[in-house]
Amino acid sequence: MNERPSLNGVLKQCRPFFVYAAIFSFLEKLLTLGGPMYMMAVFDRVIPSRSNETLFFLTVIFIYIEIMEVIVGVFRSRLFNRLGDVIFLKLREPILKVTLRYQMQSSSYSSAFDDLETVKNFLGGQGLRAAFELPWIPIFLIILWVFHPFLALLAVIGSGLLFLLAYLEDVVTKKTSSLAGIKQRQAKAYIENAKRASELVQAMNLRESIGMRWIRLNDDYVAHSLDARNKVGRIVALSKFISGIKRTLSIGIAAYLVLNVEGVSPGVLLASTIIMGKAMGPIMTVLSSWRSYLGFKEAVHSLEELFSEENWPQEGFVPPPPKGHVAVSNLLFFIDRKHYILNGINFEIQAGEALGIIGTSASGKTTLARLLVGILEPSDGAVRLDSADVYQWSMNGLGEWLGYVPQEQQLFEGTVADNIARMGDAYARAEDVISAAQLAGVHEMILKLPNGYDTDVGINGKKLSGGQRQMICLARALFGSPKLIVMDEPNNSLDGQTEGLLLDLINRLKERQITQIIISHKPSILQDVDKMLVLGQSKQLMFGTKSEVLTWLKVGKKSRPAPLKIKQKTG
Repeated sequence: MNERPSLNGVLKQCRPFFVYAAIFSFLEKLLTLGGPMYMMAVFDRVIPSRSNETLFFLTVIFIYIEIMEVIVGVFRSRLFNRLGDVIFLKLREPILKVTLRYQMQSSSYSSAFDDLETVKNFLGGQGLRAAFELPWIPIFLIILWVFHPFLALLAVIGSGLLFLLAYLEDVVTKKTSSLAGIKQRQAKAYIENAKRASELVQAMNLRESIGMRWIRLNDDYVAHSLDARNKVGRIVALSKFISGIKRTLSIGIAAYLVLNVEGVSPGVLLASTIIMGKAMGPIMTVLSSWRSYLGFKEAVHSLEELFSEENWPQEGFVPPPPKGHVAVSNLLFFIDRKHYILNGINFEIQAGEALGIIGTSASGKTTLARLLVGILEPSDGAVRLDSADVYQWSMNGLGEWLGYVPQEQQLFEGTVADNIARMGDAYARAEDVISAAQLAGVHEMILKLPNGYDTDVGINGKKLSGGQRQMICLARALFGSPKLIVMDEPNNSLDGQTEGLLLDLINRLKERQITQIIISHKPSILQDVDKMLVLGQSKQLMFGTKSEVLTWLKVGKKSRPAPLKIKQKTG
């Protein structure tokens, strides 16, 4: 089942973690009462009685309590750390699936793993632990009430003021922190894009201009972040002031009670002061973790949006293996209604036919290629392979029957064999790897590499030449049992001899009844295609057999008026 994930759903699955976390948090807080109880017993029982035996046994008992507190604290810490790891492990694969699918259509998901890391750190850190400590505040207040109502009243007033500051921090910093997060993502996305285009940046000396633009984006982030931190800092400073005043007053009130109220002992003074601090501890933890909580809320919202029903297609019926019939009907693709990239594309090719696509620059050829393999979703119309919608099928195993050679040479870090095997188990399918390489005509070339099929290609294939990368991309497209091959400028980086291998490949694929769609600006590569499609200004200008299209192109060229020749004056 391809069930749509949900952070709330994953948290529900982790319910046992929260139960155990509550149990261990309760035990740990209960054991922390040992310290003040020990001090109260020493001052109220041991010192007046001057009993060494009582002191010894009390000390042994409370040392044991301290040891148990440490052990429980270690298990509690491990439990929270494990909770964060489990959330990460359960969501990493769904996030990877969505981000890889929609990265081309939207860059808003590029920070999804950062959001997941934020959620992991919050659930495994102090933020969630403070939430389990907050219920202890009423218990501490009851204990203080038993000591004396004035002590409990002071704790209630102090707690109320600190909670008010926590709410004020949310109100004051919410907008600023959100803007800081947006600016940080924009700056990060910009520099990542610059890194991907590092060769262009280097060749055209764009380092300074790119750097200055990034600095401006980063300055916006720093400014908003600094504003948020300053506001938080002022509130935290005020909360520390209130906490210090409360601590002083608690000691003063306890001392006054010892001096003036019968039955209030010096042990009560010490114990109440410590318990007062423990009652305030969770609130101070919440205040110090407030920024991380705001980031956690923002990350949760982003992940829930990522896992929305719109972005998470349901697993559907998987069609049988295709034969290769392609039909494109009323195909439209646009960024907005004023900017059409493709407008009204209609054509049909039979299984085993080869289609050549030509057109002017920016006519939509590469976009059409991406639509044909299901990378992009049409704004309207459909691309069908054997009557099945390609975009829907691409989510349910179309890649097994599809070969794609993108315009940009894209190889992954690994060996030549790994890349041809589409990063699967190359050794388990060694015969298919060699068969694809032989069909592409690169088997001999690969054998001449330093380690043959085990040659490491480097990051994005940087250890290979452009022609070698292109031919390995072709072999990868032929791996397995593809019934449709889409090649976008497959002759990029190829010399005349290697282009001959590409022509031979087109004919061999036709013999095997594999449907081909080839986009190229070189007519020589398209000399053996069956049909041709001409694009211009985002529209379909002509579709038909190769001879029909070539005749149309010749007639169109002749019918166009010759450019005017202006005679230059002499003398």
